[in-house]
Amino acid sequence: MKLFHYTDVGAVKAMLESERMWLTDVRYLNDSEEMHNGISMLVEYMKHRVLNFKHPHTHFEDAANYVESGLVGKAGYGIDNRPVFIGSFSRAGDLLSQWRAYGSYAIELDADHIPQELYNCVYDHDEKLSQASNVAMLSLITIAKDMGANSGFLDQEGYEAFSDVVGLVATFKHESFSEEQEVRVILGHDIDPEIEDGLEVKFRTRGNLLVPYVEAILPFESIRAIHIGPMRDQELAYISMKALVEKAHLERGVTVYNHAHKIKVIKSTIPYRAP
Repeated sequence: MKLFHYTDVGAVKAMLESERMWLTDVRYLNDSEEMHNGISMLVEYMKHRVLNFKHPHTHFEDAANYVESGLVGKAGYGIDNRPVFIGSFSRAGDLLSQWRAYGSYAIELDADHIPQELYNCVYDHDEKLSQASNVAMLSLITIAKDMGANSGFLDQEGYEAFSDVVGLVATFKHESFSEEQEVRVILGHDIDPEIEDGLEVKFRTRGNLLVPYVEAILPFESIRAIHIGPMRDQELAYISMKALVEKAHLERGVTVYNHAHKIKVIKSTIPYRAP
């Protein structure tokens, strides 16, 4: 499957040279309701389940309270409490709205060569509700059983079940973003601050903000092409990017994995005169 990461030229250069991608703290993404959309839906489902149906386990209500407290914390957490980090890709290539929103370059990737697990974003309300009910029920029962076996506390199975819930809500997006056809890498949702060291958080500048991010491996062989979006001086951008790609190829020793690998540089044909 082809995936596209829309970004700016600085990020393209950094990713080619370091074979790393940047995953952004979810609070700093373009959607101002990130996480809140999924959290509110899942919490509403849990409350409905507790109030209207027989509890499948003695600690079921305690588990629901624990998950609600943890999710609300995720919506308004501090950086020391393990924020969730997102790496965003799109299944849509050469999409004008993506060029306008995220930058004049897009890295085309082969999903089969991305080592992290990929999650499809969910935009449809009914599909969100269906996934919320299925994952929430399984997680709540697991957490309840873990509480019952550990005097009200969680062990590894319970933490993993909670991370499944956090991972799920991190895929829920407002329906107005559906055109983006987003696929995500999600990190941080499966880390418990009491038992793990967490991720190494770095910072980059964006306007007057410092944006927290973490790095993840992005193998050179996963990059299929660099697309140059509609812009002024597109031909000059094409020439310099092609030179950078050739340099990147020359600097890597030939291995059984990359001996036939060749990154293309492609110009968008959209007739849009970007600033």
